Amino acid sequence: MTPILILLGLSAAMAVSLVLFLRHVQVRFIIDLDGGTASVRRGDPPAAFVRGCSEVARMYRVRSGRIFGIRSGNGIELRFSKEIPPRAHQPLRNIWVPPTSGGPGGNRAAG
Repeated sequence: MTPILILLGLSAAMAVSLVLFLRHVQVRFIIDLDGGTASVRRGDPPAAFVRGCSEVARMYRVRSGRIFGIRSGNGIELRFSKEIPPRAHQPLRNIWVPPTSGGPGGNRAAG
């Protein structure tokens, strides 16, 4: 192999690693839904939101799935795994109240 191909391969691997790292950093929390019960897999979302996720999961008979809190320019956006039916997305968004204290699950202002 020529040195140029090796360099290109290493550059591509570094770019992929950077993208994966940045995506990982953006995830503020992950909530697992299992049998109508919500549990925190990662991060520290507001406890009231986790309880509300359990209620919505039971009401809409969501047996499994994941809810992701993704940091964006507008705060935290919710994303849902494919196991959560679209009819349950809006009720889950309705119970999401972003923390304003900068505490758990929030976006503390730099300063």
